[in-house]
Amino acid sequence: MVSTISYGELNPLGLNRHKIHNGAQQMMTKTRVFLFFVATAFTFPLTSAWAAERAPDAAHGKTLHSKSCMGCHDNSQYTRANRIIHTFEDLSARVKFCDAAANADFSPNDLNDVVEYLNADFYKFGK
Repeated sequence: MVSTISYGELNPLGLNRHKIHNGAQQMMTKTRVFLFFVATAFTFPLTSAWAAERAPDAAHGKTLHSKSCMGCHDNSQYTRANRIIHTFEDLSARVKFCDAAANADFSPNDLNDVVEYLNADFYKFGK
């Protein structure tokens, strides 16, 4: 008499090879998803901290101002009696406007640095 032996009978642990394969795939998928979230969790705070969360640097702002702004006007513009800047928000908006008009291509941090310099040395607005 010839009998047929199934794979399950030869497997001493009684495991189905298809279940093992599917389980391994699921584990790899879960591992990849976990690693993606871990990498994102550590990378995102670092990039945002480097890009936008640093404190403005007035000394750097003064250097940028000397190179890019003094070609259009001198410092008397900031101290004249009829100046058009009355708030910190006005100052930020004006620096952005002048950046575009002068094609200075300041980064967001550069803009903050120039605003910090002008506010510290001339305007003295509260933030």
